[in-house]
Amino acid sequence: MPIKGAHGLIGKQVADSEGVEMGYVSSEDDQFLTIAEGPVGKLRLGRRFIASSAEKVLLRGPAREIFAGLNVVDNQGEFLGIVRDTMETEDVLDSLLVEDEGGEMVSVLLEDIKTIDEWVDLDISSDDVYGKQESGG
Repeated sequence: MPIKGAHGLIGKQVADSEGVEMGYVSSEDDQFLTIAEGPVGKLRLGRRFIASSAEKVLLRGPAREIFAGLNVVDNQGEFLGIVRDTMETEDVLDSLLVEDEGGEMVSVLLEDIKTIDEWVDLDISSDDVYGKQESGG
């Protein structure tokens, strides 16, 4: 892995291979980059998604492709669904589109995600996700 053990990533922009921005690195360790600013509150991103880190930290591909198929689990450990797509606002990653067990598509804002690694770990409950759908955001 090109950046394992590397330091000095703090403050660098994180973007996918198509230039869609996720935010900026606020801290790092051997397993995760913590991304802050932009639409993201404080998201831990697994280093397995990182391709390189020169002027900016680049993901291994388009966000919609590298996150697709990941299971989504709420803050209670309950399965919510599977990532099917992403949504961007002005070239900034805004949310993940998740297909729930009933086949319904729900939007999960990046600010409500705690970790993206082997699966997506939410900072909120499934009830909160559906509550945001009904209130329009």
